[in-house]
Amino acid sequence: MKRIDTITTGWKDYQLLDSGDGRKLEQFGAFLLDRPDTQTLWHKSVPAQWSEACAQFVWAEKGERWKIDKGIPEQWTFSWKDMIQQLSFKGFKHIGIFPEHSAQWELLHSLGKRTTGLRMLNLFGYTGAASVAAALGGMTVTHVDASKQTVQIVKENAVLSGLTTESIRVITEDTLKYVKRLIARGEQFEVIVLDPPAFGRGPKGEVWKIEESLAELLELIPQLLSKNARMVILNGYAAGYSARTFAELLKAVLPSGTICYGDVGIAVHNSEKQLPTGIYAMWTN
Repeated sequence: MKRIDTITTGWKDYQLLDSGDGRKLEQFGAFLLDRPDTQTLWHKSVPAQWSEACAQFVWAEKGERWKIDKGIPEQWTFSWKDMIQQLSFKGFKHIGIFPEHSAQWELLHSLGKRTTGLRMLNLFGYTGAASVAAALGGMTVTHVDASKQTVQIVKENAVLSGLTTESIRVITEDTLKYVKRLIARGEQFEVIVLDPPAFGRGPKGEVWKIEESLAELLELIPQLLSKNARMVILNGYAAGYSARTFAELLKAVLPSGTICYGDVGIAVHNSEKQLPTGIYAMWTN
């Protein structure tokens, strides 16, 4: 196993402009956003620039909320290469994209371009950036998420990116239940991406706890992989585990092949500072 950290440096539609004092200042398309981030224990480098933010996520006595300048739309679009995603201020501090995963989007898109006929399963797929990137690369994608609202956004993002509504099979279901159904049907894939939360609920109230459910799910992965399997990516956030832990979990169920792991982060623009945002482990064959 080899440690390889992946750091996003930004592109035309995204930059991490500054961070510090528990916040991060990011450019998403035409808009500058001020959001909380517990990792930024240091002080801001350019405090004056923060006044230019058009939206700020704030904690309040009656609950968290977005404070948005007058005239700023609640929803807008954001691009990466040929992929277009809609972002919005409707849900908590998250706006519909995790830009630090752009290295994985590139990996999936390139793999699809190089190898025809690949099938990808995206579990806990959120708003579908990885699914759309893979589909744009030519993969046949099955996208699974428990949120009906999120699944609808995936369909809309696919169309915005020039794909047909049928290009991604979108499923609203509890992940463990659906994986077991796929196995019973004998469906297999060459690429699997997992982005599990620390805690979540399925559409019928099913409970997901990463400390209880992740190992069970990973033990099913070998049955989902075809004989021509190429890649499994496991992502993680604030669950308190290390990247090496995720790598060991993958190695236990996929003993052959190659595993790399590491931190996922974002480089602060015009700075040597890097903001860690999560972890990953990846199996390739």
